[in-house]
Amino acid sequence: MAEKNITILQKNAEGTLDTFYPKTIAAQVTESSTQQFVSAAKKTQYDENTVYTNATAIVEPTGQIAPGDTFNEVPVNQMLTKILYPYIPPTISGTPSTASRVVEKGVTLTIDNVTANVGKKSEAITKVELYNGATLVEAKTDSVAAGGQFTFSNAVSLSADATLKVKATDAKPTVVEAEVGTYTFVYPFYHGTVAAGAAVDGATIAAMLKDVSEKGDKTYTFNLTDNCAVFAYPKAYGALKAIVDRHGFDNLPNFTQSTVSVTGADSTAQDYYVYVKEPATATDFELTCKF
Repeated sequence: MAEKNITILQKNAEGTLDTFYPKTIAAQVTESSTQQFVSAAKKTQYDENTVYTNATAIVEPTGQIAPGDTFNEVPVNQMLTKILYPYIPPTISGTPSTASRVVEKGVTLTIDNVTANVGKKSEAITKVELYNGATLVEAKTDSVAAGGQFTFSNAVSLSADATLKVKATDAKPTVVEAEVGTYTFVYPFYHGTVAAGAAVDGATIAAMLKDVSEKGDKTYTFNLTDNCAVFAYPKAYGALKAIVDRHGFDNLPNFTQSTVSVTGADSTAQDYYVYVKEPATATDFELTCKF
């Protein structure tokens, strides 16, 4: 026999009739997505355990929870994530369109684009940026949340020492960065040959083989036919300690050192140390100049 709802009339203290409805049993509740039957025990569990509140500051770090943190009605699922999953910052690397790192002073280096590779970790990415030193070149904020590969198409023109960096910011927020490249502008090294007894001036040096590189030991090969090997570099680098051949013999005593003014690509006159060897005849004569 089907259960029925019962309405009961009863007198109250004033002698008038009140309508009394008996308790509704679970089977009489029509459940929907917005209306569910919940027992008293379940309701208590829901009320007391769905959020976490504690005004006492944390002393020791745990997972993503830092010393000093307190909690005010934080959802339990968020608390468990903070405890079980330590925060991991994003990763980033960058690649320029040109691999050049050492450039001759007076020459402008143009980097057409830079590619950044960003790895999302604990938090969504909010911003990816390209910097030239402290100067922002370009920033991306659209469609960066999941990380990935991003190309900065704003060209960068360099004419002096510079460092390019890419940066990524996540929702924490944490900023990570990576060098794309450090660019150094230098005056070049020169090497070549001159006839015995010939004058060696700035124009002669500038017409020789050019080596755009930073200060350091250099090894060059000369083919000599009763003429002189020449080695020249910016005077600011200091005097050579030795000029060694492939057999380990120091040829420095056989060279004459002088100072010559050489006009650089930036149209400025630069003092160069010039080393000229006494005349010799040799094929594939390898010399290493040591600082």
